[in-house]
Amino acid sequence: MAGAFGDTPLGLSSQILSLSGVLTRKLPLKVPRYQRPYTWTEREVRQLIEDLRRAYKRGATFYFIGQIVLVKNHGRLEISDGQQRLATLSMILAYTRDRLPGRSKQFQTLLMDGEQPRLMLREEDTGFYRGYVQEPGRMAEMARHVETGIDSKDLLCAAARTIDIELREISDRELDAFMSYVARSCTLNVVDADERGCAQTVFNALNMRGSPLSGADLIKSDLIENSKLSDSEADAAARKWEQIEDMFERSDFAHLLYMMPFLLTGERVLSPGDLASFRTAIDQAGGVRTFLFDQLPRYAQALRAIYADAIDVGPASADVNRRVKLMKQVEKWDWAPPAIAFLAEHSGEPERVRRFFQALDRFAFACELSVVDDRLQDGRYARAVKNTGDDKALFGPKGALELTESEQMKFIETLNRSRKRDRQRRLLMLRLEAAMPNGSQLEMTNDVTVEHILPKAGGSYWDPYFPDKAMRLEAANLLGNLTLITDAQNTACGNKSYPDKRKVFFNTPNAPIHSLTRDIAGIEDWTMRAIEERHERLVRILCEDWGLIRDSSSQAA
Repeated sequence: MAGAFGDTPLGLSSQILSLSGVLTRKLPLKVPRYQRPYTWTEREVRQLIEDLRRAYKRGATFYFIGQIVLVKNHGRLEISDGQQRLATLSMILAYTRDRLPGRSKQFQTLLMDGEQPRLMLREEDTGFYRGYVQEPGRMAEMARHVETGIDSKDLLCAAARTIDIELREISDRELDAFMSYVARSCTLNVVDADERGCAQTVFNALNMRGSPLSGADLIKSDLIENSKLSDSEADAAARKWEQIEDMFERSDFAHLLYMMPFLLTGERVLSPGDLASFRTAIDQAGGVRTFLFDQLPRYAQALRAIYADAIDVGPASADVNRRVKLMKQVEKWDWAPPAIAFLAEHSGEPERVRRFFQALDRFAFACELSVVDDRLQDGRYARAVKNTGDDKALFGPKGALELTESEQMKFIETLNRSRKRDRQRRLLMLRLEAAMPNGSQLEMTNDVTVEHILPKAGGSYWDPYFPDKAMRLEAANLLGNLTLITDAQNTACGNKSYPDKRKVFFNTPNAPIHSLTRDIAGIEDWTMRAIEERHERLVRILCEDWGLIRDSSSQAA
């Protein structure tokens, strides 16, 4: 009997609410400044809409989208966990409000409480979000918004475009019914905490404890204990399992385990905890004995080599490890299952491995730079996993990893564009440095920043050379105007003249001089012509390294 001791812990409560119930609580929701900005890409937005549509079409009583953690602070509810989902769902509601004038008032009440926004993003984005999302009539304009160069705002605009693309074909009547369902039946478990420390404890427990390890243990128990292995086989399998598990961090091992059905069959298990689906995949690929004593060890060795930059494929090793190290800097590791599957089967064929990883490297960066339609990416990676032994299926005219002619042209066009988004710009410069003669193999965590040699803001030295502000901004963000230096050097450069910047580049004690910086040593005057010529040369280097052009007589752009 709990009554004598209380039914709930002090300072913490939990309740199941619909989306409308979450958004219309008495206190407004606020993303605190310590939280990361909006980060969802088109893929996450599209996946959310597709999941909601499936639930609606099958008439599900509710659709549970997880837990959010809120902390009370100065008359607001700070979102400790759940920002991405709430911001995206509010944008979908705003799209519906703008498209259905007759129902706009009802949907607007979920976005604004009079003059008070129901949801406030971080201070850097709250005005942008309010102006385009929470104020009526501007979602279409947001979807057409030009690139700002600020990742969070550009991703919000990309989300608006994705929402429009996914919902524009739905009739007004169906859209009303669907979004009424979302407001009513999209369900969250809301945890309220009285202080941040309490919220952080809950967040850590939810995200760090239990799930990966318990899932792995359940799979281990099921495979070893329920597969009619002899006692000696079960003991040997348990020892082998523990040896493999010890090769990884526990969460990484759980991730490998959850990838295994996809690696073995090319078909994803929708829920990692679905033991029946997991066993079915194992059975289709040769059975439990084959999995435990052959497949799992080989795939684990491949993943371990990828983590350690220690892939051994004879004369192709250096090139393959260079490419893998740079692919690991890409935000989403969708390239990893094909890489693991190929290495597990073909590590003894150096030239085939070299060709495969050049194609995978090219395809992974084409996906990262939105060259390949994100709706097609999963299917093409799955085809690559299924066809590791079939060169035609991988590299033929319609091969999984072969770019179409239009994708190839778009890729080169993308490389030739001004780079305004910070993370993509830095990632591309790291990839370019690795492709340079004697280039460094750098990581996103290294002390290396992107320096705009021609400053975006100009300055007294630069303005006479680049008087047109728009042209200067365009030129400043071209690859040809960028180099890599340390953070301290970047601060020292500021808007200094080109001669003074060269002193910082080449005369700073103990600072590395990367190939991209050595490349400008012979350029005495930094003019528009110098930027354009260097840009063309750098794009060519990337294109040749990725196999986008085959020889020095091909055009890079």
